[in-house]
Amino acid sequence: MITLLQNWIIRKIETGAFSKRRDVFWFAVPRTILTTLFAVGLNFAVYQVMGRLGFLNVTLPPDPLSDIIVTAFVAGPICFISYLIFGSAIYDLSVSRTSFEVLSHRDPLTGLLNRRAFEARMSAMEAPYALVLIDIDWFKNINDTHGHGTGDEILVVIADMLRDEFGADAVARLGGEEFAVILAGAGKVVAGSRMNAMRQYLAARVFRSGGDEVKVTFSAGIAQGDGRSTYSALLSSADKALYLAKASGRNRIVHADDALQISRDIGKTGGRRAI
Repeated sequence: MITLLQNWIIRKIETGAFSKRRDVFWFAVPRTILTTLFAVGLNFAVYQVMGRLGFLNVTLPPDPLSDIIVTAFVAGPICFISYLIFGSAIYDLSVSRTSFEVLSHRDPLTGLLNRRAFEARMSAMEAPYALVLIDIDWFKNINDTHGHGTGDEILVVIADMLRDEFGADAVARLGGEEFAVILAGAGKVVAGSRMNAMRQYLAARVFRSGGDEVKVTFSAGIAQGDGRSTYSALLSSADKALYLAKASGRNRIVHADDALQISRDIGKTGGRRAI
């Protein structure tokens, strides 16, 4: 019996039957009505029928209707309160489970997917698609100069920009100032164009910290998912492209397909810049 009850509760939580507080009320109302009717019927059968037939040695009320009314007024509130308590307990379990799932899949500061959830999302992607790694330029300097509060504000704003543009299930914060984006169905040209638009939009925006203006830019590396590369290999390619974007001056985007040529160009101009 306990196992059946546990399985029933689990099914209700998984199907979202108790996702809102009002669901508890609508859980309690019909069950209260049915249980009260059952109590009234049982009381009538036991006391009225069996008592009048002489099977029970009890004093029956002269009016059966009054007995039914009293039973309903007693059983109804008791059942309703009991179902509310039971339903509220299930609701609290449902909220706790939802909160745990959010915490286990979402970055607590920005609300974006975390690294683990993003990897799972990547494994379900069908080619073609593009993986983009984004790193905020000189973010440590921003934190050191303007404080971590300003840094967190910038992270949240950039997260909102990416989420609004690409969707909540396509953007992740991998850690620190590094973000990742999946562009489903995007080839090299489309991926580069969309990310450049975001880069230019952010570069034109002015953040304020106290009385100071804070300019923020990002660098990005792009790698193409062809259905054959593993997540680790694709991440490595995008990371190398991101490294070259930073080494060649920041506030730019490098595609993994162009990495070799850009690396040669950096070598010709005297090596990499400070990363």
